[in-house]
Amino acid sequence: MDFSGSNAKWKEHSGRIAMDASRTHMSRNPLKTILLILSLTLSSGAMAGCTPTDTVEIEDINYDIDPNYLPRVNFGQKYEPKGNYILHGAGQAANGVTISFDNYVQALGDLSLMPAISMGYVAPHHNFVDWTAYMKQGLERYPDDYVMLQVGVHFNRDEDPDNVYYEQIADGEMDTLVKALILYLKSFNRPVYVRPGFEFNGEWNGYTDASIYKRAFIRFCELVDEAEAKNIAILWCYNPDASEKNYLKYYPGDQYVDWWAIDIFRIGSIESENTLSFLADAEAHHKPVMITEATPYTYDVGADEGWDEWFVPYFDFIRNHPVIKATCYINWKWTDYPQWINWGDARLEESTTVLAHYIEELSDPIYLHAGSKDVLTPLLYRYEDLDTEED
Repeated sequence: MDFSGSNAKWKEHSGRIAMDASRTHMSRNPLKTILLILSLTLSSGAMAGCTPTDTVEIEDINYDIDPNYLPRVNFGQKYEPKGNYILHGAGQAANGVTISFDNYVQALGDLSLMPAISMGYVAPHHNFVDWTAYMKQGLERYPDDYVMLQVGVHFNRDEDPDNVYYEQIADGEMDTLVKALILYLKSFNRPVYVRPGFEFNGEWNGYTDASIYKRAFIRFCELVDEAEAKNIAILWCYNPDASEKNYLKYYPGDQYVDWWAIDIFRIGSIESENTLSFLADAEAHHKPVMITEATPYTYDVGADEGWDEWFVPYFDFIRNHPVIKATCYINWKWTDYPQWINWGDARLEESTTVLAHYIEELSDPIYLHAGSKDVLTPLLYRYEDLDTEED
């Protein structure tokens, strides 16, 4: 991508570009200087989350590459990648790191493209003891790679909108169960990106009262603090496909959120006005965005469908929005599940054509993959807050 003439675009985009740029940086790379100044300006406010920090040092990392992506902005939030990186994640499985993640890794073939994040789901009413053990067994299959976790936590019984318990969480009636779950998440001794009551606006979840949802979210976060679970970063997750579009009425407040998150399925939601507003508001709140679930809705990858129709717009979406700092792909055969029978087959290993394009995209140096612990962790903001010494 030709970045010539983009300075004016970035000034218009931010409205806050400082004029005292470092002459050293400016003479070497004008665009990089603008992005670094933008990052510093966006990060100048108080950093929030369950454990807030007041300042952030903007890292001049990976901006010397010539990517096809607009360089990323930095906010210094918990376990956000420093500099010009996008975390690469994949999944999913209700029981943790299972065959869908393994098949995804094997399909990519190149261990240098190992996902830095694996996806999973759990709930306070689940048997999270066995779930944790199963998840850890999955991680042990990759001893040379430091794979972090991204976990959706239900506030209902298995996505049944008529069987919710977010009010019980909000009122503290489930503190014992919720705190026990948090302690098991803490036991991973590595970053866990947690989405409490994810897809809060989805009618399929039943969180119809935004005020109750916010109280439940806040109570979850308070219990994270009580448990001193410093490895947990809190994500607030929105789904633009839902009928409820007023996401801000569900917002618990900057002090309780480390990242904003969005799930992308339908092609029409990728560049919808509502999605773009969400990204702009995330930037205004000084929060990086993680795409926590992404799948080519209705397409059969095994029939070589979807690359031009879904994947190209999806990667363009990431490419053109510097606030996006992580992406997680669902490598799943949706048609195996009656409730998602029309969702298609997203398994990359089923198409050599789509897989080849996908690997080429992920080979862009802007993507941050797993690697070793010593390589990955210095590239994450606030990792030094976490004591990760294994038991």
